[in-house]
Amino acid sequence: MDRTIRLAAAAVLALLPATALADDDLMVFGGDTYVSGQTANLDTDSGRSAFVSGFSASIDAAVTKDAHIAGGHVSVDAPVSGDLYAAGFWIAIDGPVGGDLSASGYSVSLEKNATIGGNSRIAARTIEIDADLAGSLLAVAQDITINTEITGDVMLAVDNLTFGPNAKIDGLLSYVGPQDIEIPESVISADRVTHRRIAGAALSSLAQMTAAGEALHDLRENGAVRTAAEIAAGKEVVKVAGEKTFGHDDDNVWALLAGFLVTLIAYVIVAAIFFNFAPARTETIRVRLMAKPFASLCYGFLALSMLVGAVPVAAITIVGIVLIPFVILLIVAACILSYLVAAYAFAWGILSKIKPISPSLTNKLLATAAGIVLLSLTHYLWFFGWIINLAVVLIGLGAIAAVCGKGMMARREESGNVPVSPAAVEDKPADGSPASDASFDPKI
Repeated sequence: MDRTIRLAAAAVLALLPATALADDDLMVFGGDTYVSGQTANLDTDSGRSAFVSGFSASIDAAVTKDAHIAGGHVSVDAPVSGDLYAAGFWIAIDGPVGGDLSASGYSVSLEKNATIGGNSRIAARTIEIDADLAGSLLAVAQDITINTEITGDVMLAVDNLTFGPNAKIDGLLSYVGPQDIEIPESVISADRVTHRRIAGAALSSLAQMTAAGEALHDLRENGAVRTAAEIAAGKEVVKVAGEKTFGHDDDNVWALLAGFLVTLIAYVIVAAIFFNFAPARTETIRVRLMAKPFASLCYGFLALSMLVGAVPVAAITIVGIVLIPFVILLIVAACILSYLVAAYAFAWGILSKIKPISPSLTNKLLATAAGIVLLSLTHYLWFFGWIINLAVVLIGLGAIAAVCGKGMMARREESGNVPVSPAAVEDKPADGSPASDASFDPKI
C-alpha cells in the first residue's frame, strides 16, 4: 500500500499543470510538499513528506516524514525525520535521517554532519561514508571508503575498500570482492569478517553495475580474480563472460559453435515470423534499404537517438520511471529486428547478383542466415568490427523508420488529412481550381 501511495504521489507531481507551478515550482497538497524545476530547492519546512525533482535538486528545510529526491546533482542538508530516497548522478547527504536511507547514483557521499537512524542501502560507482550509521549497511560499488562507526551489520560488493582512522564496525562484515582486503583490527576483529570471491555470473554482474565498466576482472587458472584496469572494458567483460560460459580452454571451440548455432536458430525463427506476417512490408523495407543505404543510416541514427532519449525523459518525469523497462525492451527488439532486416537485404542483394533466386520463404530464410554468418565474422576485425555491426543496425532501423513514416503519410493522404501550407492557399485561384504548383508533396 505504501508503494502505491508513493507512486501515486509521484504521478501527481509529474503531471501537475504548468500554471500550478508557475511561480516558485512549489506546491503543498494534503500536507505533502512538491517541488520541481530545473533547479528545485525545498527551502520551507514540510509538514509531511516531500517530493523534490530537478536537474539540480536540494533539501534545505526540515521534512517531518519521508523525503523523495531525484536529479543530476542531489544534496540533502536538512533533517529528514522519516526515510530518505535519493537518486541522481552526484548525491551528497549532510543532514540527519531518522529512518532508512536508499540511494543510487554515480557518486554517493554521506558527510560528517549526517546521521542515519535506520538501515542504509546504497548502489553507486563511488561511495564515501563519514556519517554515523545506527543500522546496517548494504552497498554495491567499485570504490567504498568508510570513515565512521557503523552499529549494525555490513554487507558489501566492492572492488576497492578503504578504511579511515575513524572507521569501526560493531556488527558483522561480509564482503564480496576479487581479492582479500586487509582490514585493521581497530575496525573489526578478523573472526567477524567473511569474504567471498567473485566468479562467474557474480563477476559479470558487478562489472556491468560499475560505471563505464572500469572495474575489470580476469579469471586465473586457480579460480582467483584480479583487477585489470589496463585492459579495455568491453573486451574484458566479454572475456569473463566467455570463461564463465565456455569453461576450460579445450571446450571453447565447441561451446562457441553451439552458442552461435542456438543464436542463429533463434534469429531465423524471428525472421520467419516477420516474413510470414508482413511479406509485403519486408520487401518494401529491403528495396528501400538497398536503394538508399546512406539515407537509411541517417534516419537510423535519428530513430535510435529518439528511442534512447526516451529513457532519461521518462526518468525526469518520475511517473515515467515505470515505463523505462518497456522502453529498453522496445530498443532491444528494434535493434534485433533492424539487424535481421539489414542482414537479409545485404545477403539477398549479393546472392541475386550471383544467380537470380525466387523470393520464397525458404530462400529468404537462407539468405538471412547467410547474412548473419557473414556479419558475425566481422566481429573478428580489429576495431572496425563493432562499427560495421552498428552501421548495419542503424541502416536497418533507418529503412524501417522511413517505410513506416511514408506509410503513415500515405494513410493521411487517403483520409484527406494532409496538411496544406499557407503559400498553397494564397496561390489557389479564386475559382477554386488547384494551383499550378503544389507547395506540399507528401513523398518528399
